[in-house]
Amino acid sequence: MNTKFLSLIIVALSLTCLGIYLFVSAPPPLDLNVSKVNKSYSTENAFKIIAKLNDDTRTFYTKEIVGKGMASGLKFHEDWQKSNVEAGPLPALFLRGIAQYIEKSAVPMGLYLGSDFPIVQANLFEGVQAEKFKEIKKDKKPKFFYDTDTDRHIGMFPDFAGAQACVTCHNEHKDSPKKNWKLNDMMGATTWSYPTDSISTDELLAMISIYKNGVKNTYTSYITEVNGFKSTIKPNVGNNWPSQGYNIPSWNTLSDTIDLMTSKALMTSILNK
Repeated sequence: MNTKFLSLIIVALSLTCLGIYLFVSAPPPLDLNVSKVNKSYSTENAFKIIAKLNDDTRTFYTKEIVGKGMASGLKFHEDWQKSNVEAGPLPALFLRGIAQYIEKSAVPMGLYLGSDFPIVQANLFEGVQAEKFKEIKKDKKPKFFYDTDTDRHIGMFPDFAGAQACVTCHNEHKDSPKKNWKLNDMMGATTWSYPTDSISTDELLAMISIYKNGVKNTYTSYITEVNGFKSTIKPNVGNNWPSQGYNIPSWNTLSDTIDLMTSKALMTSILNK
């Protein structure tokens, strides 16, 4: 058989196996034939891969759900999970929900959104992370380093105010130490952590899978809240988007759209890093 043709078959099979793995509902140890692409990644490269997925997902949620949702009459609030609040999660709270889901999993990856002007004091950067954040504020570039205080490898990525809802919430919040945020300001850094300096393909796939499950868990929690609305008219949950009226997409609709948007770049990164 032609060597070039055989190589194409191997790559196609590898992509198929990877695709199956990434979209399952839980991140068990990989039990599929992906040995052809099994490799070692630096934790820095792994952070770059998952940070890109997170950035694309959060940007889409911020613009298409929160931004256009507010324009259509939907509400978003920091206390969205309280029984007396009928609203969805603001972008930072959406990320917090994902992070909390990851924290409870067996995957030893950490995720949080820190700042030098946080509303919640626990999100204030300290030690070497505070120093690295000062560097990020100057050059707007990610920083990768080993934190001896936590014994973990860290990847910090600048986080910008991508929607007016973020700016308004921080400027009007009673506990906010800064009241003059503007759209597109760098408000903090999305921070990832992992205990080792390199990871296998299986470990990377587990990181991606648990992140995607965190997105699913947080968004479906929002839908559950919507279904429980009593004093507010419930938005329609289905195939339509907030840009089309008083709607929110179902999880399947949102997931399919995000997968279509991110999968090609994700697969390319996994194979080429």
